[in-house]
Amino acid sequence: MNKDEILAKSRSEKQDEGVEYIASHGRRYGVVGMTAMFLLLAIYNLYHGDSCNQILAMYWTYLGFESWGRYRVDHRPFQLVLSIIGVCAGIAWADLHILS
Repeated sequence: MNKDEILAKSRSEKQDEGVEYIASHGRRYGVVGMTAMFLLLAIYNLYHGDSCNQILAMYWTYLGFESWGRYRVDHRPFQLVLSIIGVCAGIAWADLHILS
């Protein structure tokens, strides 16, 4: 393959690596921010004797689907296991919230 063929193939894929890098970097900061907010809300709720079931359900479901997205890209079984655990934990916390 020569240089022109490689460039033509890259252009035909319609993927911008810069945009993908920015999105990935943003997701990392999003996860860190969400985790920090989760911890603050959990500590606040525990301090006031409130339930954390709602935020636990949202947090675990998000982590499960984040792992599912990673599994769809790299097909590592570990990511699939994390995805299943996360979604199941989210459903369990949601059930606890509804039942309480």
